[in-house]
Amino acid sequence: MKSDGKKHLLVVDDEPVILQILKAVFEEEPWKLTLVGTGTDAKRIIENEPVHLLLTDKNLPDINGMELLKLAKQKEPLTEVIILTGYGSLETALAAIELDAFDYVLKPLNNVFDIRKKVRQAFAKQDVSLENRRLIAELREKNGALEAALEETRSLQAELIQSEKLAGIGTLAAGIAHEISSPLFGIMGLAEAIADEQDLSLAQSYAREIVEYCRTVRDIVVELSSYSRAATNEYLTTVELSRVIQDAIRLVERSSDTAGVHYETNIEADLHLHARTNEIQQVFVNLVKNATEAVREAEPGTEPGANAPAKSPGGGVVRVSAGRAGNHVWITVSDNGPGIEPDKQKLIFDPFYTTKAPGKGTGLGLNIVYRIVTKYRGAIHVESTLGKGATFELRFPIER
Repeated sequence: MKSDGKKHLLVVDDEPVILQILKAVFEEEPWKLTLVGTGTDAKRIIENEPVHLLLTDKNLPDINGMELLKLAKQKEPLTEVIILTGYGSLETALAAIELDAFDYVLKPLNNVFDIRKKVRQAFAKQDVSLENRRLIAELREKNGALEAALEETRSLQAELIQSEKLAGIGTLAAGIAHEISSPLFGIMGLAEAIADEQDLSLAQSYAREIVEYCRTVRDIVVELSSYSRAATNEYLTTVELSRVIQDAIRLVERSSDTAGVHYETNIEADLHLHARTNEIQQVFVNLVKNATEAVREAEPGTEPGANAPAKSPGGGVVRVSAGRAGNHVWITVSDNGPGIEPDKQKLIFDPFYTTKAPGKGTGLGLNIVYRIVTKYRGAIHVESTLGKGATFELRFPIER
């Protein structure tokens, strides 16, 4: 409802005496006052300029006052309407209420102050409605801005998670290259042997071995490409924890840095989460990789604590366990490494905080883990004692 700043009161009545009375009542008010004697004139004004309040006789010779009420409400729902009638009845009152009239006044106008009071009340009600409309529009605008900011934050977070994932792949690259080079050398040797082999059955045996080597290379490439894929390309699905954890351990084992590290798993059957497989796999790749690096840093002879896995004869142990507890799924990733200092335990999930030497980490791995876990309404915390390893415990709600 737009105007030049002044309220517009349109008065419609076919009796000149009534118009004169109403003019005297309202001419001192700070409103724009328009008085007409026909419904046709009133209709033209309603259609061509803002009308804040319509004060109209119910029975007009050309256009009924109720029709003018409908027209005014169609043009602007916040327009207030007061009906003048010489025949007060329940039917008139109900019809006015049904059409959303503010009030109706009986003629003759014995108390002109009463009608002025009703007009002022109608304008006050309209002011409240206009302010509510403004506040709602402002709220929608701010809500739209917040949604846009939230979407941008989600996009940036997804990019951050993907960037950290790609940085983590660099750590595994040497081991993966080694894993691929071994079967490739085997393929090359067997292919050269086939070229010189006259015995068909022996050549076929070499060919079968080549196929097995190729499958090994394919599996390595599939694992790596699956892990490097952006999680935003995946739909939420039912994630089988046992498979995701085993895949994560296998990816970490591809690294040459796992020499002397023993992996143990104790995972209950049929544990599932409702999430993106790629993101849950990233959580466990990061945790298992960190645990692997921790046990390799431990000094020989370091005794494990009560909560950490016992050292194997070959070196460090990383253990992943999972099960149910009430309406939650819990997972622990434990190691028998050097542990984490108490004053650092509350900082390890902060972005860019790292205990590694410069150039050895981005400081985002555990922060990314924390972001993904909390995204799925989970929780993560660490328990550690110096010289006795560390245990990361995750809890996720079970989807009903």
